[in-house]
Amino acid sequence: MELRRDEFPIALQAYEVRGEQEEFVAEQVVNSQAEADKFMNLYAGRLIKTHEVRPVERERYHSAVVQRSRARTGIPAWIIVLAILVILFVVAYSFGWIQQIMDKANNH
Repeated sequence: MELRRDEFPIALQAYEVRGEQEEFVAEQVVNSQAEADKFMNLYAGRLIKTHEVRPVERERYHSAVVQRSRARTGIPAWIIVLAILVILFVVAYSFGWIQQIMDKANNH
C-alpha cells in the first residue's frame, strides 16, 4: 500500500479476519512510507486499515515522542553500574584488598 507524503502521520491498524468478524490486533502511528512498510510486513496476511490522525491525537503523539526522546538522552543505567564496578575494582586494587583475598585463596 503506497501512501502519499501529505497523509503522514497516519495510523495503521491490523485486524485478524475470522468469518464475518474483524478482531483488532495492533495499531501504530507512522511518519514515513518505510515505517508503514515495516508495519505491513509485520502483519502480512491481516487486514490493514488506515485512518487519519486527528489534531488532538497528533498533539498527544507528538508529546509522547518528545518525552521518549528526552528519556533516551540520559546515561543508561548499565553504564553507571559498570562505572561503579570499575571504580570499586581500582580502589580495591590500590589498597591491596584484592591481593589479600588472592593470598588467602592460594593458602587454603
